[in-house]
Amino acid sequence: MPHGLAVDSEENLWLTDVGMHQVFKYSNGERVLTLGESFVPGNDESHFCKLTDVVVSNDGSKIYVADGYCNAHIVKFDSKGKFLKEYAMPEDEQPLLIPHSIVLIEALDLVCVADRGNGCQVKAIIDHPLMRTVYAMYYDPIKHRLYAVSGRLRQSYAMGFTLSVHPESFGQLITTWEPNDKFGDPHDLALSVNGRSLYVGEIRPNRIDSFNVLN
Repeated sequence: MPHGLAVDSEENLWLTDVGMHQVFKYSNGERVLTLGESFVPGNDESHFCKLTDVVVSNDGSKIYVADGYCNAHIVKFDSKGKFLKEYAMPEDEQPLLIPHSIVLIEALDLVCVADRGNGCQVKAIIDHPLMRTVYAMYYDPIKHRLYAVSGRLRQSYAMGFTLSVHPESFGQLITTWEPNDKFGDPHDLALSVNGRSLYVGEIRPNRIDSFNVLN
């Protein structure tokens, strides 16, 4: 069951599969790296349990995996798939519940995790009253913006957010956005190569929403 999808700086394709509990790397259509054991869930240096997303550093030396639905932590590997470190929230902060999406903001040395239970977690929490169940994020290093989309929770409705991650205005809410007929159940998002269009994939209804990105 493919869940998370990423393309690194060398145009390799990375895929997480929540059913197989594995991460796959593809180069020119060929699978060249596999993390995890097929259909064997676990919580150690070589096993995942219903992992959700993956992201790779610009130089390709570090792989970050959101091991989300069961283990609720972030795991770091080197380029060969060797385990390096496990990340969790500090004891004095709320623990991760379902780390669902992950981005790197390398200019600030930050790993940003969209936690469906707790909102958007970074070293310091970016928070907003409506950001209760953030499902997905996308980072634009050119404009220093973080795009996020939340799901529905009780009385809160799903909404898109544009936030600044510039060092001088980090965490500032720039704007919110949604389709004319409101979101149903947004699950993932992506930005076009030219940075002008934002796409949100929804389930219930099954559709893709397109938005123009304003300067």
